[in-house]
Amino acid sequence: MDTLTATPVTVTRRPTARWLPWALPLVVAVAGLLSTGVPPGALLRYALYFAGCLVLPGVLLLRALWRSTGNWAEDVGLGTVVGCAFQLAGWALFTALGIQSALIAWPLTLLAVFAALPALRAHWRITEPQPLPLWWTWGLVIAATVAVGGATFGVFAYHPMPPDGVAYYPDLLYHLSMVNELVRSVPPQLPQVAGESLDYHWFANADMAAAVDITKLSPILVLYRLWLIPLLVVALLVCATLARTISRAWWTGVLAAAALAGPQVGLLVGNSVDLWPPLSLISPSQTFGLLAGTVAAVFLVELLFRGRQPKGLWILAIAVALVGGGAKPTILPILIGAVGLAALFLLVRDRRLPRRFVVAGALLVASGVGTMLTVAGSTSGSGVQFLAVVKLQAGYRAATADATRAGEGGLLLPALASGRTLSVIGGLVILGLLLIAQATALAGYAVLGNRRLRCDPLGWFLLGGLVAGWAGFLLVDHPSASESYFVRSVVPFSLAALAWLAATLMRQVQDRRRTAFLVAAVSTGLAISYGAALLWTKGRPTGPQLDRLLTVARPMIAVALLTVVVVLLWPVLTRRWPRLAGLGGIIALVTVLLVPTATTTAINVRRLGGHHAQTFSAAPWRVSADEADAALWLAQNARPTDVVATNTYCRPPGPQRPGCDARGYVVSGIGGRRALIEGWAYTQEAMARQNVNGRRYTEQPSPWPDRVAATERALYQPSPAALERLRDHYRVRWLYADLHDGPVSPALDHLAQRRHSIGMVRIYELPTP
Repeated sequence: MDTLTATPVTVTRRPTARWLPWALPLVVAVAGLLSTGVPPGALLRYALYFAGCLVLPGVLLLRALWRSTGNWAEDVGLGTVVGCAFQLAGWALFTALGIQSALIAWPLTLLAVFAALPALRAHWRITEPQPLPLWWTWGLVIAATVAVGGATFGVFAYHPMPPDGVAYYPDLLYHLSMVNELVRSVPPQLPQVAGESLDYHWFANADMAAAVDITKLSPILVLYRLWLIPLLVVALLVCATLARTISRAWWTGVLAAAALAGPQVGLLVGNSVDLWPPLSLISPSQTFGLLAGTVAAVFLVELLFRGRQPKGLWILAIAVALVGGGAKPTILPILIGAVGLAALFLLVRDRRLPRRFVVAGALLVASGVGTMLTVAGSTSGSGVQFLAVVKLQAGYRAATADATRAGEGGLLLPALASGRTLSVIGGLVILGLLLIAQATALAGYAVLGNRRLRCDPLGWFLLGGLVAGWAGFLLVDHPSASESYFVRSVVPFSLAALAWLAATLMRQVQDRRRTAFLVAAVSTGLAISYGAALLWTKGRPTGPQLDRLLTVARPMIAVALLTVVVVLLWPVLTRRWPRLAGLGGIIALVTVLLVPTATTTAINVRRLGGHHAQTFSAAPWRVSADEADAALWLAQNARPTDVVATNTYCRPPGPQRPGCDARGYVVSGIGGRRALIEGWAYTQEAMARQNVNGRRYTEQPSPWPDRVAATERALYQPSPAALERLRDHYRVRWLYADLHDGPVSPALDHLAQRRHSIGMVRIYELPTP
């Protein structure tokens, strides 16, 4: 059997040959984390937690409720996500009971049960090994090394941890506030509006909170450094597992992992605010949802298309799908679309529908309804507009002369509905550039071009996920462009579809190993050519609309011309080199996957000259050193459930005037304490007011004006009655008075106890009655 298409087989290689290569990404990750401020002791503690409290319990549950995949790498990938689901259940129980500090007992109890019961002891090892080829191991090792290297040296280095930075990306501080909240309560309160319920998809933050409970490390360290790195490796493993599960060819897993890790190479050249999608630091919910959705897809494929399975697999599939829905609202619609379109295909073809599809669909729909009613969140202000995402792309306004913002316009993209010829053409040009940019998520539709695959219900499962993801991407009009997460979440489905098609095409080739090298070489050359065409044709649009439109369209024109040239020359090339004959399809697929690597690397080289950029220092998101230090003092001295009144609800520092950007999270984020009122921009109430009076939701006045008034009265015009109202009515115990943000009255020194001062920040404790 050819080694490129063989399924796992039992081999006699020494175990060290399979485990030792994984030391490479481990060494790179450790070096990167140490270089970005992680203490060695904290690193070791988190590693022990991740292995002992997530991976091992998850692998044991995976094998007990279903089976082993036959190899440790895929077991670890799937098992880690199962372990996260198990940990979330324990976190919710222990936190609700107020004993979250003892959460480590939850995984330890499971390990003890599996060690004590003879019927479960067999799950500690793989009884029927089916190790993957060593080439697979090295492929995943290289991908993991690139991913963790890019994350640590390229992204973490760009985001110093509080209080060491001069500015902090607002979404990271917002997520930090939720981690702190979820350490202390479930159901959680809204950290920026104490007493209100948190309406957000917070499962990723709950996973971090569980890590904090068990490791006793700071939430800042967990969020900014430790949580993401092992999950990047898990993401590569589960996407590789989905690709291999679909295609039944081991090398397609390497292809999928390379497609995810390749674009991160650019981060080794220059720093960036985030990883290349669909992986993300600044959106933990995206990363966590991607993991859960991919693993749920693996389990659903086994349940629906691979014969009779243990009933325990239903538990695993729905549990992981629920985690995905609680992590990102995009996940369950994609899974429902996958199951639904496959079921529709079977119903049309066979005039009957297997019961397992009905059960799976019903359970997923019920899960979707449940999560939408409880933890979906951040959906207010969303509308429906076909191609709304196009107006948020670079160059749209220049090419179309349309200044419509998110949430504005009718049911069709305003440029297309305008009736103006240049605006319509400009809208179509931006749409074309958007499709090129999302080629990895779009290329999975290529399975429709293969008769064998489009006649297989598994193909329609993948297509259903793609259709659902792209429908959300192209139809939803979210005030913060969050419809983009639909297309990011569907990338594993597209990669699996491409992998299946590539494996099908390769099975028609005789000398597959030599052909693989040839395909890689030609595809790399083409990817570099396309990357150069996209990069070097970009320009700054100026002048009349026609000139701007032509400037914006240049990259798309270059891609089109290059494609025409390749198509016209291909017959000539196949006559000159006969080995290329019949490889056009697979070369096209691999080229699509390689172009993002070429473009991101070239962009960073061109922009940065090969040198790392400065750390994140955007002026709107600056937090002064005294503000951060005072917030950390508060974290160390205030009780976890104390409420703080503060005037830091807007950024950048300065007088908090109407219309300021209400994304200030100094107290709730860095300080980790509930605020009477702080940055309200991401609340459902504020997002629902998108475009009211011509302002974005981030600039809308507070939905809780009484809290703002009470805070400002206490800080700027204090009186015993004002402070008593804060204490008795709102249960405020502390005042965080920031002179950067307003004229704090010196009279507070006579009305409350000043507990801490640093720079222009004063912290007061209100007197008890």
